Amino acid sequence: MRSLRLSPASRIPPAARPTLRRLAWGLLLLWPFTSWAQSPTHGGPSSLPAPVTAALQAQGIPAEAVSLWVAPVDGGPPRLQHLSETLRPAASVMKLFTTGAALRTLGPAWTWQTDVTLTGTLRPDGTLTGSVHVRGSGDPSLRMEQVSLMLSRWRGAGLRHIQGDIVLDRTAFQLPAHDPWAFDGKGLRPYNAGPDALLLNHQAVTLHLMPDAARPGQVRVAMEPPLAGVTLDVEVAPDTRAGCGDWRAALDLQLSPAPGWPQHHLSPWRVHVRGPYPLSCGAQTWPVLWPGANGEDFAARLLTQTWRQLGGELDGQVRSGVWPAGAGIWQSWTSEPLAEVVRDINKFSNNVMARQLFLTLGGAEATARTVREATSTHAPSPCGSAQLVLDNGSGLSRTEGSTALCLGQWLQALWASPAMPDLVASLPLTGVDGTTRRWQGAAGYARVKTGSLSGVAAVAGYVDGESGRRHVVVGLVQHPGAAAARPVLDALLNWTRQDR
Repeated sequence: MRSLRLSPASRIPPAARPTLRRLAWGLLLLWPFTSWAQSPTHGGPSSLPAPVTAALQAQGIPAEAVSLWVAPVDGGPPRLQHLSETLRPAASVMKLFTTGAALRTLGPAWTWQTDVTLTGTLRPDGTLTGSVHVRGSGDPSLRMEQVSLMLSRWRGAGLRHIQGDIVLDRTAFQLPAHDPWAFDGKGLRPYNAGPDALLLNHQAVTLHLMPDAARPGQVRVAMEPPLAGVTLDVEVAPDTRAGCGDWRAALDLQLSPAPGWPQHHLSPWRVHVRGPYPLSCGAQTWPVLWPGANGEDFAARLLTQTWRQLGGELDGQVRSGVWPAGAGIWQSWTSEPLAEVVRDINKFSNNVMARQLFLTLGGAEATARTVREATSTHAPSPCGSAQLVLDNGSGLSRTEGSTALCLGQWLQALWASPAMPDLVASLPLTGVDGTTRRWQGAAGYARVKTGSLSGVAAVAGYVDGESGRRHVVVGLVQHPGAAAARPVLDALLNWTRQDR
């Protein structure tokens, strides 16, 4: 059998030789560009960039455990796609679906209303012969300061003495009992708080530890906000030798009913803190979720204590109930606008606020519908049921997940929408603020949401390239060693920025 080979130049007809020479020069000029597109060093669409590969190898994470997608924000062809159609958990990056859908459908000026009505008669001396009813609508931003200001407005409107109860209507959310210990066994961590139609101060207290200015060399501990019936018991010894380190691990924290008391409304509780505290730590804070399957006990203690501090009197108790049929509104508290709420959710990855917003949207079905409609201009649509699974909208879930392609094209759709300015402003800036203040990848040039769970690490958002173009970047890592994957994601952000 004869082999095939190119004919020597001496056998090419003279008339054809100029044309072939021009073709050869053209191919030679194009060679660097075709080489860049295919070279793993420069990260072509079907290959991993060399810095990412090196970081994966250094951390012992296989390439099969990673999904990556990088593309221009304006919807051009992707610069990089690696296992981008593999469904993976994305941890807190899933908040981008919740916050983006809320900005698109509700708008940045959306607010929640917390209504108040009175039963009975409010007399000129400030005595109410009935009860105060408070109806929640899911406001995620009713922190301690807002609660105090809301109740001070009751006092400003002439209310001083409530002879009945303070009745809390939580029926805007119909939810099963929430177990804060169920997800990871850390039920005192504020990120495990459950949603509540009348969520007050995220159902959490903060312990403040600090050197005592009045007693040099000693440690002072304070609890904020103060709660009715709760005593702070402190046995903290100053440590003058140790470095700061993991100071919480050295302390023992217990929250329990005071011994010898029957359990009833506002029965005494004790917060007991004991152990060594390094004075080198200076002032530190320790957020703690108040125990309980729902927020009723916390709300009762917070409202009772706040009302008393404002000079109010309450003969009855704080309890759950329903809004009186046909009742008018005496006062109404308006929340922060949605744009500010979204900023808090994304900058600081607040789970319970994201869950409140998710329920306000209508849950998984409504949120997924918004995402699919927004990405339907892309063919094929990347966000079907096999590409996007929603559970509670916060990412604190073992079932929620997305493909890198779905998440990336959702970010492209948001960039092209009126929601873009508020969404982008809500994202942490790497190396500067929020949850990415210690990240090094594209520091100062990447606005991204990050996420981490056991076995999961993720990043997604927008990166300003050195060329002046902006890019959507998505990186999802699913591996037992994902806790060490930050150098991989930093390398991805740096590579995305280096787009010249």
